[in-house]
Amino acid sequence: MLCEECEERGAERDAIVDGVPTRLCARCASMTSGIVVQKPNQLQIDESKRMWRVKEILSRSAGIPYNKPAEKPAQGNIFDKLRPVNREKKSIYQIRAEDREKAMQKAKDNQAQNVVEQSKDAPVELIDE
Repeated sequence: MLCEECEERGAERDAIVDGVPTRLCARCASMTSGIVVQKPNQLQIDESKRMWRVKEILSRSAGIPYNKPAEKPAQGNIFDKLRPVNREKKSIYQIRAEDREKAMQKAKDNQAQNVVEQSKDAPVELIDE
């Protein structure tokens, strides 16, 4: 192919000069103010077909390398993480009654603690016999 600038053989580069697509040789491509258009290689074609995450796109446009998070090891079922279930079959009413008893016991313990604390603060009276 002929170079469109110097008309010599060996024009192997596509370029855009003054808004017009042209074929240039290596020497003319380096000397002119045109933009050399490069064809993508197979790796670039494969990357363009890949699905990109938004984080990857933004990091590439900002020039910051994106570190892909490491894959987490397989962890069993999500229900295994929940608090262990009491194997005894109880109705909701029994569970609520037990919770109510625990709350009442806790309130009694708090009352007893308050009485002890109040007695420490009370003035001491001496009794003469």
